[in-house]
Amino acid sequence: MTKLYIHAQTLIDGISDTPKLDQLITIEDDKIVQIEDYHEINEDIIHESVVTPGFFNCHVHILYPVG
Repeated sequence: MTKLYIHAQTLIDGISDTPKLDQLITIEDDKIVQIEDYHEINEDIIHESVVTPGFFNCHVHILYPVG
């Protein structure tokens, strides 16, 4: 089992009317298993300004010259 922790300063969950602030997201085996108020833990944490689960970067410059 792999665990990943993300501190989201702003979390836009797509369900709530307003963004949630300072949230700790716990991911186990590629699934979000818990979202709670941020608190210090003795694990490595990825700190992000804004998190929007379900969105991904589709912005690509296909014709950009490569060196």
